[in-house]
Amino acid sequence: MANELKKPVAPELKVKNVITLTARLAQLLAEEVDLLSEMKVAKIEPLQQEKLFLVAALDAQRKLIDKHPHLLETIPSQDQQDLKEVVEVFNNILAENHRKLLLAKEVNHKIVQAITTVVMQSTKRMVYDDKGLTGIAPFETLSVTLNKRI
Repeated sequence: MANELKKPVAPELKVKNVITLTARLAQLLAEEVDLLSEMKVAKIEPLQQEKLFLVAALDAQRKLIDKHPHLLETIPSQDQQDLKEVVEVFNNILAENHRKLLLAKEVNHKIVQAITTVVMQSTKRMVYDDKGLTGIAPFETLSVTLNKRI
């Protein structure tokens, strides 16, 4: 019976995988928090590919639940408890990560402002016009950019 129809495979929520993925993502975010605390922003970039992979894998599981909400009822109680605990840890680390990102962004902004002020002060020159010495020449715009975004 080579032409036998295959039965559709019932979707399965792999809660242990979700727990493992969430724990690893929390671990990466914690590493990022440490790097942000030390203002080692350049060392964060290598973490991004794995973070994107983990987020995509977790999103696939979320979409599965959205499509088949009854799957939530199949989660054993111990797995539910483990998932709840890892999500709580993840949310705490995520909040700390967000705070550190905002702080790093503010520090970056202040550094750019300070550089702009110094450049502006050093580019002001005395000028002459038809009335003699007028004082300071208008500031010429100078573009300052950094090679990394926060």
